[in-house]
Amino acid sequence: MSNESKTYGGQLYAELRTKSGYDVITSLMDYHAIQQLKVADREQTLKLFRESSDEVIQILRTAEPTEAAGFLIEKTKQAQEQIPTTTSTAWFIISSI
Repeated sequence: MSNESKTYGGQLYAELRTKSGYDVITSLMDYHAIQQLKVADREQTLKLFRESSDEVIQILRTAEPTEAAGFLIEKTKQAQEQIPTTTSTAWFIISSI
């Protein structure tokens, strides 16, 4: 197991990538933020998602990475079904969910 997947953010990143490829993670974050997420503990992960809705913050605060990834993937899919999006629009939508 790599060092990045031992952290909360690393596990979240790995789950997002495994379950959705790069589609969700790249719609949520830019390259720099993804690199930070890979090594982030839970508190640092919360800071990376600070612009997100209260619901997203609560999930990240309380859920295991697997559950949080599933939630983010589902919310991103719902947002993409509602509106054809660009990357920046997807981030805006997920942050307001």
